[in-house]
Amino acid sequence: MKAFFAFAMMLIAASPSFAETIPKYDVASYCQNVSDVSGGSAMIYNGCVDMEQTAYNGLKGSWNSLPSRVRTYCDEVGRVSGGSYSILEGCIAMETEAANGSSTFKY
Repeated sequence: MKAFFAFAMMLIAASPSFAETIPKYDVASYCQNVSDVSGGSAMIYNGCVDMEQTAYNGLKGSWNSLPSRVRTYCDEVGRVSGGSYSILEGCIAMETEAANGSSTFKY
């Protein structure tokens, strides 16, 4: 029981550091799937990799400053499609914009 408790505490202690590192997506597989939808185009594959690289590079510098709720939620959104930094980046942009302005209901 002591070993289990120690292991559980180690996992809890490690969790915040995981959230502070940008997720690792399998860009090659994701882009291959995107390319396969269009008939296996090398041009689509290379363009996808370039877009994913640009999105990843843009997120690296700001990832740690994002609220953990946004990081967690948008990581889940980015993984739905197979792991896309472009989708992750778009989700973060929309969540940030939504947090900066609140909607009001008007009659």
